[in-house]
Amino acid sequence: MKTAPTTNAFITKISRNVMSQLRPTAAEKAAMEKFSAKLLKVAEPAAKPYRAKPMLCGSVAKNTWLASKNELDVFLLFNHSVPRDQLERHGMALAKEIMEEIKGTARIAYAEHPYLTGVVSDGSGTFKIDLVPCYDVPDPSKIKSAVDRTPHHVRYVKANLKMPDDVRLLKAFAMAGGVYGADVMTQGFSGYLCELLVLNYGMFSDVVTAAADWHAGIAVDLKGKVAANVREKFHAPLIVIDPVDPNRNVAAAVAPETFYRFVRFCRDFLRKPTISFFSKPVVKPYTVPEIAKQIRSRGTRWYIVSFKRPNVVDDILWPQMRRCLDVLQTKLHEADFEVLRRGVWADEQRCVLVIEMKEWLLPRIDKNVGPNIYSKHASDFLKHYKENKIYVDGENWIVEVPHKHIAALFFLKDMLGRPEKDLLKAGIPTKLASEMTNATIAAGGDALKEMEKLPEQFRAWIRSWFETDLNVSD
Repeated sequence: MKTAPTTNAFITKISRNVMSQLRPTAAEKAAMEKFSAKLLKVAEPAAKPYRAKPMLCGSVAKNTWLASKNELDVFLLFNHSVPRDQLERHGMALAKEIMEEIKGTARIAYAEHPYLTGVVSDGSGTFKIDLVPCYDVPDPSKIKSAVDRTPHHVRYVKANLKMPDDVRLLKAFAMAGGVYGADVMTQGFSGYLCELLVLNYGMFSDVVTAAADWHAGIAVDLKGKVAANVREKFHAPLIVIDPVDPNRNVAAAVAPETFYRFVRFCRDFLRKPTISFFSKPVVKPYTVPEIAKQIRSRGTRWYIVSFKRPNVVDDILWPQMRRCLDVLQTKLHEADFEVLRRGVWADEQRCVLVIEMKEWLLPRIDKNVGPNIYSKHASDFLKHYKENKIYVDGENWIVEVPHKHIAALFFLKDMLGRPEKDLLKAGIPTKLASEMTNATIAAGGDALKEMEKLPEQFRAWIRSWFETDLNVSD
């Protein structure tokens, strides 16, 4: 779908109005410049004994940060010959020295290796800071840790980006659509990805117009023609070749559902562009009776598996929850139950697996189709099932075998009620198995009662379950 010129003009007018809210004010810029200079003034001499170099990274360094987002990333670059254990040990020691000197409140966070995150308040304002040790690698295609590319990304964007305000628009637009963030929970668009899309397509309106026509497998290469094998190489709904490392897809975190959420959001915006597309809507939580009404209208049955959140970071929790659902769906299918849809939700206290069942009750007897009556394997089949009722249907032997479980609820309770070692053997991920031994498993009316106990954020998430429509047909 293409946008008419008049619509483009209207979008430009909306964009200008939005920018007054997104672009940092002169006062904010002055405060940020003052604080970042103070931070580097502390970091540079502190880094010298470690033979490291501090570098301002993130959206502040690239001038794509949003108003009221006082967040700074300082990367601590160590020589690429430094051993990994020394990078972590010296990197964290240096980060702590810097944080103590600027009187920040800090905690250790973890990505591929630990880094320090903290908050500093001074006369200029309150700032969130990440101090991240990394290697200073000359060639970003030969990194030694996942964060080593970041300084190269910063240099590339600073050297090439001419329209930072259009990046701000795209970031706000993606936030409003619920697709901003490459974290494992969101599985969406990173800030760097937004910057590259603007660099590739041009103005914000050009990005949205192009994205409205995207289909899974779309590939973008800022440095030239897309290679013929790029889709086989990366196999992702959105492929954006990293200009500093052609062996990396910048959009690798973007999940298929998130991809099509963005496409649909772009199409909706182009059909009726308004300023509301730049602010995330407040989602009104469903009431439990509203959830019950929706379930009745679908004729399905809902199952809730709720358990205490294990003490792990999001980067571990969310992939393991999704993998856990894969295991449960596979096991249910093997037992002849059919899952219609599933989802995961978590906060700081609870983890919840939601399973919507298409088939949740089975007859006591199942039909097992055996070999043809003329087959040489027929006698072995008959011997194997000599204790069962056997008959012929057409030219095949048929045996009736009892289902071990006739209700999906009891199947789940039986499976998840076993010891932790059995859950691990069944494929339940390591960080979840212990807590899942004490999980609450409920269906039907009992599932609704469990939903009532959960925070409003859960029922707001359920609203999106019922109301999201990703139809992107032309």
